[in-house]
Amino acid sequence: MISNLKPTFRVPATRGKMGKTEYYTATLPFGVVTKLFTFDPAAMLELSPEYRSQRALKSKRVPEIARYIIDHDDYIFSAITVSVDSDEVEFRPVEEADIGVLVLPLEAKYVINDGQHRVAGISEALLSDPTLARDTISVVVLPDGGLERSQQIFSDLNRTVHKTSKSLDILYDHRLPINRITMACMDQVDLFQKRIDKERVSLSIRSPKFATLSGLQQANKQLLGNPDERLSPTAEKKLTSWAIDYWNILADLVEPWNHIRDGDMKPQEARQEYISSYALALWAFGAVGKAVSAAAKQANGNRAELLSGLTKIDWRTGRESAWPSMRL
Repeated sequence: MISNLKPTFRVPATRGKMGKTEYYTATLPFGVVTKLFTFDPAAMLELSPEYRSQRALKSKRVPEIARYIIDHDDYIFSAITVSVDSDEVEFRPVEEADIGVLVLPLEAKYVINDGQHRVAGISEALLSDPTLARDTISVVVLPDGGLERSQQIFSDLNRTVHKTSKSLDILYDHRLPINRITMACMDQVDLFQKRIDKERVSLSIRSPKFATLSGLQQANKQLLGNPDERLSPTAEKKLTSWAIDYWNILADLVEPWNHIRDGDMKPQEARQEYISSYALALWAFGAVGKAVSAAAKQANGNRAELLSGLTKIDWRTGRESAWPSMRL
């Protein structure tokens, strides 16, 4: 029981149980989260790993999260998890139900087991826009038995976490222009239609796919750069058109891309004999397209004509490449 003389914070919450672990879930405003669950990244780094409650903060992720919050009015976060190093956490149920009021001692030590980067990003976002203090996030509160228990909680929370592949991230993330452009290429370039692996980041030897979605996106980054999220619709349409035209042009010029496109050769067969079918080659072709675009603009020339030298290259493995003879 918490003494009435000690400062506390009361919040509506639900009580749950997993195995032997009892936990509480509450919804807290950003302003409360950043004040109640404070931590010192510099002090954490001074400790050796065995004395930390979790991994050290990666400072470059913090401004990325802050920008995500500030730049989007439909942002969303999963719940953060904190443990309380105190015996004075109290749950007051309503009529013996698992719904009630969670009473947290303000002077207790709180450890962020999962979500320290989110909390740091929220804190930085509040500096730019204090009105965000009223936004809320779900918080899972766990009773804590000290450092060893906090370390075990952190380990258990990450034990079953499996990061999605880069290709799936691109497929599901519609905010970034480069992703939308890449999806348009996948749908409108004949060579890529039904030949792009949307889940994996690398292809097996026998894969019937021509490339991965992540590989195509990286090639488009070489071709177009990484357009800002605030890119205008007109500018995005122009970049999309150029990317689609570029890959269609290459499908006519690079051996054996035209045979794959026309169904005369399978991608897995092409990878056995032609280096042009490797993921690294796709990335390099993106860089070639950027150089061609710059050269055509400078000389007021035709990009397709500048690319015609690609037909002179013998792309078969083990053959001397004619690449040095090509001039942009």
